[in-house]
Amino acid sequence: MHHRQHIADMPVILHRKGVAFVLASPGSRNALLINSFLRVFGWQCISIVDERSAAYVALGIASFSKKAVVLLCTSGTAALNYAPALAEAFHLGVPLIAITADRPPEWIDQQDNQTIHQEGLYNPNIKASFSMPVEVVREAELWHANRIINEAFNCATSGRPGPVHINVPLREPLYEEIPAAGDVHCIRQNFSLAFNETGDSLKNVWRHAGRILLVAGQQAYNEKLMQLLVNLSRDERISIIGEPLSNVRIPGIIQRPELLLARRDDNHDLDPDLLLYFGGPVVSNRLKQFLRHCNLKNSWFIDTTARHVDTFRHLTDVIAAGPVQFFEWVLTAGRSVSSDYRLLWQEHDKQLQDAVQTMAESFEFSDLGRMHRISAVLPEKAVVFAGNSGIVRYIGFFPPRCREIYANRGTSGIDGCVSTAVGIALAARETVIALVGDQSFVYDSNALWNRALPDNLKVVVVNNQGGGIFSMLDGPSVTPAFKSYLEAHHPAEIAELCAAFNVNHHKCNGYDDFDDSFKNIIRQKGPSVYEILTPREVNTVVFRNFVSQLKKPQ
Repeated sequence: MHHRQHIADMPVILHRKGVAFVLASPGSRNALLINSFLRVFGWQCISIVDERSAAYVALGIASFSKKAVVLLCTSGTAALNYAPALAEAFHLGVPLIAITADRPPEWIDQQDNQTIHQEGLYNPNIKASFSMPVEVVREAELWHANRIINEAFNCATSGRPGPVHINVPLREPLYEEIPAAGDVHCIRQNFSLAFNETGDSLKNVWRHAGRILLVAGQQAYNEKLMQLLVNLSRDERISIIGEPLSNVRIPGIIQRPELLLARRDDNHDLDPDLLLYFGGPVVSNRLKQFLRHCNLKNSWFIDTTARHVDTFRHLTDVIAAGPVQFFEWVLTAGRSVSSDYRLLWQEHDKQLQDAVQTMAESFEFSDLGRMHRISAVLPEKAVVFAGNSGIVRYIGFFPPRCREIYANRGTSGIDGCVSTAVGIALAARETVIALVGDQSFVYDSNALWNRALPDNLKVVVVNNQGGGIFSMLDGPSVTPAFKSYLEAHHPAEIAELCAAFNVNHHKCNGYDDFDDSFKNIIRQKGPSVYEILTPREVNTVVFRNFVSQLKKPQ
C-alpha cells in the first residue's frame, strides 16, 4: 500500500458525494493535495491566491448551488485567513469543507517554518473538526482515513448545513508522484422525513389563534415553500412578514417592517396571538423590538436541528422540522375562529407604500435616492448580493424585483462581500449584481484578484467616502472619534483599483446619466464595476428627513 493512498482517495470520495467546486490557494505544503484534487476535479478546481477571498468565494458558490465546496490551503497563517468566511458559513448554515495542509506532529512547537497549532483551529465556529493520519501503511489506517472524509462531508451537508475542517499533516517529500485512487467506499447518511407529532396540542393552538404572524428570516428561494405560504396567506388570521433577504415572493407579504413599524404608535394593535419564526436572521431592529414587547402567548421556532433560537424573547416551542414539512402538516389543522388580522397589516402597508412613493419623487441625489432608483431598475432575472451596513438596510426600504437576494448576515461583516458575490456569479448563469459600499469594496478589493472572475458579475459601489451609516445614527456622529475612527474616510481611488486588476470601471456622479449608463453596464460583457459617488453631507440630511416625515403626525 502506498503511504499517500489516503491523499489519492480523498478527492474521489468528495467528488462522488457531490462536491461542486474546489478552491485552492498556492503553497508548498499543500502541493500534494492540489495535484490530487486537480486530477479529479479538473476545471472545477479554481486557483485563488488570497485565502480570505477564496473562502468567501467558496461561500458564495455553496450558497447559490446548495452544494458543498472544498477549500485547500497550505500550513501556517494561510489557514487562519479562512476563519471569517467559515464563521459566516456556520451562522448562515452553508456547507464548506476547509482542508488545511499541516506540519507533522513532531514539528509542532519546534520553531519550524510556517508552523502553528492547526487542530481545532476554527472551533467553535464550525460544525466539526477532523484530523487525518500523517500516512497510511495498514488497511485499518486507510479505512480510518476514508471514514473521516465520509463523516466530514455528511456532517457538513446534513441537518442544518455548515462548515467543517479537515487538517492534513504531511511529511516531506511534498512533490512525489501520487498513486491512483483505490476502491473507495462512500457512506450514506439517512434521515426520517416524518414529522413527529406531539399530540394535538400544537394543532389546537393553531386552530384557536385569531392573530397569527409568520416571520420569515433570511433563506434561499424555495418554490415549494412559496406555494405553501400562498395557501396559508388565504387565511385572514395570518399575516406574513418577509424582508427581501427572506426571498419570499408572494402577494400581500409585508416586506418593509422597519418602515411600517416606524409609523405606528406603540399601542399593541398589531400584536399576534401566535408567532411562527423560520429561517435565518432578520435585519429590521424595529421588528425585533416590536416582537420583544408584544403580549405573546405562543411563539414557535421552526428548525430542522431544533436550535433554541429565541430572538424575540417569547419562545414557547421549538419544532424540529423544516418549514416545508411543518407547513404541510399545519395546513391540515383547520381553524375555529376568524379575524381581520391580515387586513390590518395590509392597511398599514398600503399607507406606507403611498407615503414612500410620494417622498421618493423628491429625493435629492444621495445614498437613499440612489438606492431607490437602483432597486427600481434592477433586472427581474438578476441575482443580487447585498453588502452589509447601510446597503442591506436600504434594500429593506426599497425591495427590488429580482430573482433572489443574498447577503452575509450570519455575522454581518463587510470583509468578504465582493468575494462572496464572485462565488455566486461563478455558480449562477444569471447576471449577478453586487451592491456594496465603498468601505466594503476597498476592504475586499482582492476579490478582483482572480483569474476566473466571471463575465456575469457586476459590482455597484455606492461611494460616500467612508462608513456612511455611522453619520445616520445618533450616537456615533457626536463622538470625538467619529471622522477618523468610525466613519474612517479612505484615500483609495476605486477606478485605479479596477485598473490594477484590469476590470472595467464606470463612474456616475448624478441622476442625469444614470439610466443609460447603468443599463449599459448591466448589458456589457465581462465583469464590471459601476461606482456612484454620493455627497456625504447631503446623505445624512436626506435620510433623517425621510425617517422623520415617514412617521405619522401625532
